[in-house]
Amino acid sequence: MTDVLLIALYVSAGIAAAWEARRKGYDDRLFLVVGLVLGPVALLLMLLLPPRALQVGTVVRPAAPIALEDGRRLRPSHVSVVREVAVLDGAVLCRITGPDAAPHWVAQEALTRVRGRSV
Repeated sequence: MTDVLLIALYVSAGIAAAWEARRKGYDDRLFLVVGLVLGPVALLLMLLLPPRALQVGTVVRPAAPIALEDGRRLRPSHVSVVREVAVLDGAVLCRITGPDAAPHWVAQEALTRVRGRSV
């Protein structure tokens, strides 16, 4: 029984490393293979890597609900395109459009890339 749990831990660590790699903009297939071979080591490595900067034109969505200045929320199902990127006090900010087509500045860490979908 312990062997099965250890194997499940290694497989889940590999999947988690691939998910984290995709969220940060790296190739998720590479980290899936490395994660399945090295298990938790790959997950720790992926958590320490800095995210790749988003570029203008990248299709994104909120990773979690984002509260806006006026009290409304951007839901994770809302898909937008990065219109502008700026750095303020070391934090990367991206300008995206909300459902009402109004521009909003959001931290890059709050966004996740969407693959295979255009707005």
